Amino acid sequence: MSPVSSHRRPLLTLAAAVVLCGLPAGRARADLVLTAAGQSEGFQLSTFATDFPSYNNIGPLGISFPAGDGVLVSDIYGTVRQFPNRGDGQSAGAARVGGNYGLEGAVGMAQVGDKTYLVQRSPSCLVELGPGGAILRTAAFLPPRSTGVVANPLTGRLYVSNEAGAIMDVDPRTGLVRPFATAAGDGLTTDGRTLYAATASGHVLGFDLLTGAQIFDSGFLPGGPDGTALGGGLLDGLLFANNNDGTVTQFNLATGVLTQIATGGSRGDFIAVAPDGSLLITQSDRVVRLTPPTGGVFGPSGGPGIPEPTTLLLFGLGLLGLGGMHLSRRVTGLTPPTGST
Repeated sequence: MSPVSSHRRPLLTLAAAVVLCGLPAGRARADLVLTAAGQSEGFQLSTFATDFPSYNNIGPLGISFPAGDGVLVSDIYGTVRQFPNRGDGQSAGAARVGGNYGLEGAVGMAQVGDKTYLVQRSPSCLVELGPGGAILRTAAFLPPRSTGVVANPLTGRLYVSNEAGAIMDVDPRTGLVRPFATAAGDGLTTDGRTLYAATASGHVLGFDLLTGAQIFDSGFLPGGPDGTALGGGLLDGLLFANNNDGTVTQFNLATGVLTQIATGGSRGDFIAVAPDGSLLITQSDRVVRLTPPTGGVFGPSGGPGIPEPTTLLLFGLGLLGLGGMHLSRRVTGLTPPTGST
């Protein structure tokens, strides 16, 4: 997601009024379709939900799957909608509005166990949401222009991207915010070992989760990569990107081979891995579902399940060694919420 500049806000007010009157403002009706390569690999496309309002081709943004069978989706106007189930063929107009937090007040979302967290660019904070999308509490204060968020499946900590040039390590339990890596990041994904971040330069960068060191650079990827997700099973070693030019690409992390698997869509933004291993992909006015071929899933090894004992042990030993260093890397000028340290 790119920030909406302040000089456009009067236009946004007008656009919002047009939407309320029933006339779509800047809504694109382009349909994402599979390429020949995507079809040959066995992918399938369907539509989860339509009829989202948009501005400058930015519509739905963050997606989360709270406990139960619902889906929460945020949009550019700061509305969080609760869809009653995870099936296809739904409409944003029929979904329950759980909260409306104003322009850029509801951006990226992530799930940690039974808790849902939302990044707000205005104000700059991370909040915890209830199952319906209402704010329960402020979990942490963030730097301005924070955008994407992803949970570490091994630790439950959150990583928040920032278009100003930083990725933050956030403990949502205590409100502690620490610098993790230097990158003007957007959409994030992780397998519990490496954090991958789409950047404004068109590169996807990878950072070691134990040290924060950059260990991967995809090189320039066309299309404007924004949302990112990893493949598992048959798709292990592949990174998927939802792109601003209306395409979806598959990138082989080992060989560098780039394959366009879908095209013809509107502006792509964030993506989210659904509990069934499919991928929910945001477009300007809808969210589409990319179903992997048989034997493939999206998410680290099929999703944030229980890691192997050896992996947990090694990760824990690494954290012990880094604990002292992390305590000294707190962000200057950020005040934690009341009651946190």
